[in-house]
Amino acid sequence: GGHSGAGSAMLKNSQPEDVRDKILTMIQGNQPASVQISDIMSFPVVTTQSSATMEEVAFLLRKKGCTGVPVLENHALVGIISRRDFRKIKKTTQMTSPVKAYMSRKIITITPGKSPTQAARLMVKYDVGRLPVVDSNRVIGIVTRSDTMPYFYDQLPD
Repeated sequence: GGHSGAGSAMLKNSQPEDVRDKILTMIQGNQPASVQISDIMSFPVVTTQSSATMEEVAFLLRKKGCTGVPVLENHALVGIISRRDFRKIKKTTQMTSPVKAYMSRKIITITPGKSPTQAARLMVKYDVGRLPVVDSNRVIGIVTRSDTMPYFYDQLPD
């Protein structure tokens, strides 16, 4: 009985503390997920070099339809450049400046085995729209807010 969102369970031979801990672990997204970042990430990853000009990156973002890309230097991830960083530009002559002058150096990454829930939490916590997916110190993919949305909304009842 009850409404469609109601639920109940009878647990025998279980300690209330153990049940509470298990439920909290599941709610916090620390359980193994059937969907992993490697399942929803985009690849190959569009990247740019730290020496590229802001003008070149603006063209790249328009051409690829991206709002931001990882910045590499000698194949190592050194930053992220996004449309948000273009707000720092005050003069048109600054468009010839290298990306490294405007990129965000605070890089939040995720590994391929994590869940979309964990990715969403990182994006909200650090106010970022994309997470480079890193495995063995290599960028192997990228997960964006738009990559995570179908995971959450496809699970809603019609």
